[in-house]
Amino acid sequence: MVTKMTVKNQITIPKRILEAVGLANLKKDEMYFDIEAKNHGIFLKPMTVTVEERIPQEQWQKFETRAAKIDKGDEVFDSPEKAAEFLKKRVKK
Repeated sequence: MVTKMTVKNQITIPKRILEAVGLANLKKDEMYFDIEAKNHGIFLKPMTVTVEERIPQEQWQKFETRAAKIDKGDEVFDSPEKAAEFLKKRVKK
């Protein structure tokens, strides 16, 4: 089976190959692979990556620090349900 690599190093994996390894019907926007050069070939291994692993540690810490601060004008809720209700109303505007 032949596939091409674009000038941006992108390769389309044929559906038949994905079906053979059980990856054809995934309902994800993106998938991550561990990639390795071995025996004159390229090997891809599907993997799960958390948000924390994709964001550099320093940026993640800044985000957590900022998210924990309450600034003037911020909305504060005493339950997840009230926060969800507020966001639903806000989206409808």
